[in-house]
Amino acid sequence: MHRVLLTKLLNFACFAETPPKIYQQNGTTPMQTKFPIDGSADALWMATAPVAPVTDPLKETISTDVAVVGGGLTGLNAALELALSGVSVTVLDAASIGFGASGRAGGQVNLGLNAGPAELLQRYGDKQGQRLIELVLDTPDSVFDLIKKHGLQCDAVQNGWVQAAANDTIWRSQHAMADDYNTHGNMLSILDPDELAQVSGAHGYAGGLFCASAGSVQPLAYTRELARVALEHGVKIYDSSAVTGIDQIGEQWRLVTENGEVNADKVLICTNGYTQPQAKGPLKGLSSTVVPVRSVLAATAPLSDNLRKSILPNEVTFVDKRRLILYMRYDRDGRLCVGDHGPTRDGFKMDDFDAVKKRALKVFPQLEGIAWDYHWGGRLAMTKSGLPFMHEVAPGLIAGMGFNGRGVGMGSMMGRELARYAISADKNNTGFPLSSPQTFLMHRFHKAGVNMAVKWFALQDHLDRYR
Repeated sequence: MHRVLLTKLLNFACFAETPPKIYQQNGTTPMQTKFPIDGSADALWMATAPVAPVTDPLKETISTDVAVVGGGLTGLNAALELALSGVSVTVLDAASIGFGASGRAGGQVNLGLNAGPAELLQRYGDKQGQRLIELVLDTPDSVFDLIKKHGLQCDAVQNGWVQAAANDTIWRSQHAMADDYNTHGNMLSILDPDELAQVSGAHGYAGGLFCASAGSVQPLAYTRELARVALEHGVKIYDSSAVTGIDQIGEQWRLVTENGEVNADKVLICTNGYTQPQAKGPLKGLSSTVVPVRSVLAATAPLSDNLRKSILPNEVTFVDKRRLILYMRYDRDGRLCVGDHGPTRDGFKMDDFDAVKKRALKVFPQLEGIAWDYHWGGRLAMTKSGLPFMHEVAPGLIAGMGFNGRGVGMGSMMGRELARYAISADKNNTGFPLSSPQTFLMHRFHKAGVNMAVKWFALQDHLDRYR
């Protein structure tokens, strides 16, 4: 119900922004900064990720089998999959590797989409629906298996995911969700209030769900490590190389940057919530298929061993399930990282983080008095269907994006599927269905639509307490 309403409100939306400026902090902590919070430089992940591999801007004309636009989790998973299959790959990123959502996300690797298995079968038919269901069920294990296979140093923890039901109505819907998924693989367990409290330390919920295969990663570390391994397998990666033009010359695609060109047989567009509206030619209008919504995150100082016994004691990931969700996980140093919806701009202010801290205190009152050391955020991409899409804009030009807040897991799988399709060109055997995504009407007014949706959901969540 709320996803349908969000879609209607976002029909007023438009994506008409340029990448945010990066503000230097001159060695200060996020609490001390005199500048707007960038959401990238201020992230906890910037302080704990391994050093990024050395990459440079493109300054020549080169040829490649496949060009990938976007150096985040989707683009780099695609690049690595292609390289392992013997395909030459070039990755172009407008900023630095992991600058976008991949370096700012909460880092949860969870199960599921905004539609359950039954709805996916109804929407896409038996064969395609079943392939997508299998992809969804395999997502957590596929991500963690990839990390193990390549020795990616990204603080991976696979201890499970708890989704806590804010009220009885949500808990009943969780029973239906569990039954739906368990028909295809027994992936979800129902928790009563006592069981939920035992697993998560959270009290006052109607019950919840548990998925044992889920977990978390340090997302910027995961991204940088993917880049490192991709480079080791021959992928060429260029940063600060925004694609300013793309056109088809004969059977090849030409991508133009400020100081270079790439000629490629195929092109993968993996820009998600950072897709720019200035695009001309075949990519004109692609940005109107997604609406960027901001998420903000804050991380505490490392919690004491005693506190950690009562707050997510098993290092599970946690979601407070309601219309406006709250999500939590630990980092490797015992900092509790908490995320919530944010403002409709890229430059954040300290008071943008007040709400997420207050909500965290309601779930875990024992956080009272704990210092909050890091504050950051970024864009996620919403689609009209509420689902990711893989879209062949033109023969050999394929876009994959729109993860609706599930980008770590779904973005990784999208990269894999884009690569496999680029190799096989088999339209009848893709994990994600090939489709023509719907655009948002009056897309330029997206901020009004997002604000309306957030306020309405907040009101409904508040009223649920009295129903």
